Amino acid sequence: MKKFIKHNKNIITLTLAALLTLVVSSCEKFLDVRPKSEIPVGLHFDRESGFKDQLTGVYTKMCGTSMYGREMTFGLVEVLSQNYDLNANNTSYYYASLYNYAESVTKLKIDNIWTDTYNCIANLNVVLDQIDKVDTSIFTGINYRLYKGEALGLRAFLHFDMLRLFAPSYASNPTAPAIPYVTEYAPKITPQTNVGKTLDLIIADLEKAVTLLEVDSLNTSSSKYLNTSRRMYFNYFAAEAALARVYMYKGDKVNALKYAEKIITESEKTLNNAFAWTHYTSLETTYEYECNRTYTTEHVFQLKVNKMNDIVKYFFTNLAGNNALSPSDTKADVIYEKTSKGYGNDYRMNKCFQYDGAKRYLSKFWQYENGPHNNIFPIIRKTEAYYIAAEILKNTDKARAIQLLNLVRSYRKLSSYPLPATLTADEVNTEIFKEYRKEFLAEGQLFFYYKRLNLPVIEGAGVSANNSIYVLPMPDNEIEFGQRQ
Repeated sequence: MKKFIKHNKNIITLTLAALLTLVVSSCEKFLDVRPKSEIPVGLHFDRESGFKDQLTGVYTKMCGTSMYGREMTFGLVEVLSQNYDLNANNTSYYYASLYNYAESVTKLKIDNIWTDTYNCIANLNVVLDQIDKVDTSIFTGINYRLYKGEALGLRAFLHFDMLRLFAPSYASNPTAPAIPYVTEYAPKITPQTNVGKTLDLIIADLEKAVTLLEVDSLNTSSSKYLNTSRRMYFNYFAAEAALARVYMYKGDKVNALKYAEKIITESEKTLNNAFAWTHYTSLETTYEYECNRTYTTEHVFQLKVNKMNDIVKYFFTNLAGNNALSPSDTKADVIYEKTSKGYGNDYRMNKCFQYDGAKRYLSKFWQYENGPHNNIFPIIRKTEAYYIAAEILKNTDKARAIQLLNLVRSYRKLSSYPLPATLTADEVNTEIFKEYRKEFLAEGQLFFYYKRLNLPVIEGAGVSANNSIYVLPMPDNEIEFGQRQ
């Protein structure tokens, strides 16, 4: 019997205000994502704790329901992938599932994603503005490099997700207007660059972050496998994994493979591995509360969502009513190939769907009293690196591509069903799609997979996929001031 729990920890509020729009000439292609007001930030950063608090505020904001605590993971973005079967009376997401972005509830969700993400970026820019103005002797040990590296990496990471949501994909149109890449906390308007140039800015920040974060204990410690706390920060490997993701989005397969292989190499170390495969004993547990359904040991970057139970119970249990988010039994059977291939033992299915009353729900994020894996949400998994590498290698080293997929599958209890070496490159590609769908269910990544490849069909969608679906509308004032095309 599951026991949902409550948390009463205070959420840290950000010291900076939200964003303000300013009327400018409509013929200028600028988007106003300026901070609302100037504050004497220097007083906040005369000590190391000021930088730590500012970054903590950003991580906390990222855990909010308008960001990775819901909408940018299992909420809006996952709904767009059509992995759920929604009740027509679902007041939260039904219109979003129809790609009706103008409907009031959906529009508010989209606007809040934009506003809160750029609020986080503004706070990160304060850190980056101040960190090179202070005497570095105020920092303990390697903290100067950690704080600066995390701020640069997060700035790039957040901009990338804004690009993936609010601009055409690189595959669709690399010269299309993109998003503002904001690098200053200042009372001025940021130009709207194109998709290709924005990706270059993201890559530049991530490359700097990798260099700064080389000192990260998750990379250097003699007991890195025990250093789980660094996974909750934008760490060295998170920067490398993000680069693999961004380069893949840009179609730069050489660099995407380079960074994917770095994650794979670390993952396959026999000793002192930063993110080991989740052992079967953590899944085949005696008690439900012990089951590691999100494979926490494999997270490259994760967030601690302190009120996760209060968020998920209203979407993944009988408390959800018409607003439940879950694949039907029929759709889950298709996703995990239970009937067609006999894959019913896949941990991703048989450990992540449970009954609550008379109905079965996706239980991947259920929280249990005393659960050792509570409040942890995956943001980057190491398995994505395996899928990126397999997709790149399918034409040049098909055997290794298949090997990488089979390795992941073996840790999901599919070792008795290896993919055959006779698969064609196209068939390997089909298996990669299936793996994205299985592995990242309710995590928001499948929609971005479709978009990266500019695929004309989203499985389960009632309309053809194009930029009217793949590109979310910016808030009205941003469109007005930026003349979004």
